[in-house]
Amino acid sequence: MRKTIVFIIFWLMANKALALTGEEIAWKVYNRPQGKDSQAESVMILKKARGREKTRKMKIFTREDKKARYTLMRFLSPRDIAGTAFLSISYHNGKEEQFLYLPALKRTRRIAGSFKFHRFVNSEFLYEDLDRRYPPKYRHELLREEILQGTPCYVVKTTPKKKKYSSYGYWVQWITKDGYLPIRIDIYDRKGKLFKRFSAQKWEKIQGYWTILESQMENLKKKRLTIIKINKIIYDQGIDPKIFTKRRLERW
Repeated sequence: MRKTIVFIIFWLMANKALALTGEEIAWKVYNRPQGKDSQAESVMILKKARGREKTRKMKIFTREDKKARYTLMRFLSPRDIAGTAFLSISYHNGKEEQFLYLPALKRTRRIAGSFKFHRFVNSEFLYEDLDRRYPPKYRHELLREEILQGTPCYVVKTTPKKKKYSSYGYWVQWITKDGYLPIRIDIYDRKGKLFKRFSAQKWEKIQGYWTILESQMENLKKKRLTIIKINKIIYDQGIDPKIFTKRRLERW
C-alpha cells in the first residue's frame, strides 16, 4: 500500500513538472510553423445588427525570414475599397510596424500609437488584432485544459503588462494542443466585461501547416460580425520579398 501511495505521488509530481506554463504555450503559439511564405484568396464579410451584409474580396500574402514575419493584405473589390492595402511587419525582437495604403488619397499611412486601437477598414478587427502579440509584452496564465468543438485545448488568460500594448483589459484563448492554434478568444475590456469574441469555424492541415479557413470576430455589444473565409491557400512557393515593402504598397 505504501509503495502504491509513493508511486502515485511521484507520478503526480512528474506530470506537474512536464506540464506547460501559460508563457510556454504563448511562445509555442508565436513560433508555430506557418511556412516560409503563403498566398491566399479570401473574402471578408461585414454583418451589421439589422442583417445588412457587405462582402469584400482580397488576397493575403505572408512571408517569414530571420528578421521578421510579414503580412500583406490587398483588397480587390468592391470599388469603394479596391486597391486598399495593409502591410504588417512583426520583427522577431518584438517591434511591430503597420502601414495602410489608401488609393483615394494616393498615400500610405503609418499605423502607430493609439491609432492601432481603431477598427481595421471598418471591420470588427482592430489594427492591434493584426499584430503577432510578442509574448514578453503580456502575462500568460494557464487556467485549465478542456475540450472545445471536440478538440483538446489549453485555456490561457493573457493580460497586457502596459496599457500601450493593448486597448483590451485581457483575453482568454482556447489553444489547440495539436498545432497550438487559437480557435476561440474571449476579449474583455478594461472594466473586465466581455465584449468581443473571435472564433474559428473551420481549420485543417494544408501542406503540413495548421490553417484557419473560416473565422469570425463578433462584437457582442454592438451586435456586429466580421467573417473571414479563405477559399484557397498555397504555402512555400517562393514569393518575391520585394512586395512586402512600403513602396510596393502603392504599386499594384
